[in-house]
Amino acid sequence: MKKKTLLPVIIASFLLSACANSASTEQSSGVSDTGADTVSSSEASTSESADASSSDGGYKQAYKELIEAEAEKIAATSPESDEYEECIDSYTIYDIDKDNIPELFIRFGHCEASFTGKLYTYADGKAQLVEETGMSHTSLHSVPDENGVLFYMGHMGVIDCYKLMLKDGKAEYEELFEDDINEQSESGEDAESKDINDVVPGSYYLEEYDYNNTYPIEKYEVIADFSKGTAKAASDAYTYPDNNPEFYNELMQEGGTVNAASLDSFMKTPGEIPFSQLLDKGQIYEYYEGDGEINGTTYADLNSDGIYECIFYIGEHNEYSDNDKEYRVILSAQGGKVYAYLAFSPYEDSVTEDGYFIEEPDEYVSERRAKRVFFDKENCFAFGVPCEQN
Repeated sequence: MKKKTLLPVIIASFLLSACANSASTEQSSGVSDTGADTVSSSEASTSESADASSSDGGYKQAYKELIEAEAEKIAATSPESDEYEECIDSYTIYDIDKDNIPELFIRFGHCEASFTGKLYTYADGKAQLVEETGMSHTSLHSVPDENGVLFYMGHMGVIDCYKLMLKDGKAEYEELFEDDINEQSESGEDAESKDINDVVPGSYYLEEYDYNNTYPIEKYEVIADFSKGTAKAASDAYTYPDNNPEFYNELMQEGGTVNAASLDSFMKTPGEIPFSQLLDKGQIYEYYEGDGEINGTTYADLNSDGIYECIFYIGEHNEYSDNDKEYRVILSAQGGKVYAYLAFSPYEDSVTEDGYFIEEPDEYVSERRAKRVFFDKENCFAFGVPCEQN
């Protein structure tokens, strides 16, 4: 079965992860020649201010070109070849130095133990390589309101967390803490690592995106506004599509048509399909056995338009799984059609009425977490937000 990349602070097991094979702009932009990969494009004016670069979206085109070039490489590379481990796995976008222009991380490889990464920034009208770095057993977390991004590494009981900062286009590092759970256990201490939020208050997990989906780059302002707290979900009165409380129930029971799209890199994108066929074997996910139970149905306004979306989960009970929340489906009425957004193995414990997906602390995760989902017809993505906003 295809392996899902674990969320970052599931640290209780600390087991060795198995390797798994798993906008537009008026201005063109390129990648500076720093001895690494180069994507050709016409060079933008170097007289732009940082604010102008952000507002005209020059970084968007440059980053999209990088991702698309890497996607072409992996499409032309056999998974059986040695070169496949040097191909793109995913990417993350985040404003490290808080200059309103985000940086781009590209993660390479398809084995948790040997992931590597490249960090790019946008300057002088180009996407410029800052440096290459190891990404083995590593996840990225935000540093709110100041220069930095957190690298959180956990493997076989050893935890290391450090902060990367950008200064004059170069990376600087500061180690924040290191824990050895094995030593704690052997000495009789409580075997637990520090909570990232105790070290960097307000830090949250940064999503990794499928390289086939550059929509998060196009809509980065949405991510930034929510992460800064300048955008918040609507909290007025809510209604159902067509003012009909049975709208979604009728669609499901009567076999109405949905337009299904993957919200992550694990699910399929079936496109336009009768709802009754959506849950057929292998339709939403390669290894989905079919006949799953629909449960946990709830309603929330995820896109702040005052109209409820329908959220439900599909549980599988077979020899491979006994999980009531194996998959999540979001149904949303838009422009006379209903769209279904599909996610694999969701972690939330609840969904607030105004659209926050909340994961409560448990034996594996020590802090409360929050996410939002952004969508517009076939395009969609999820992103982390500071938990204190909700």
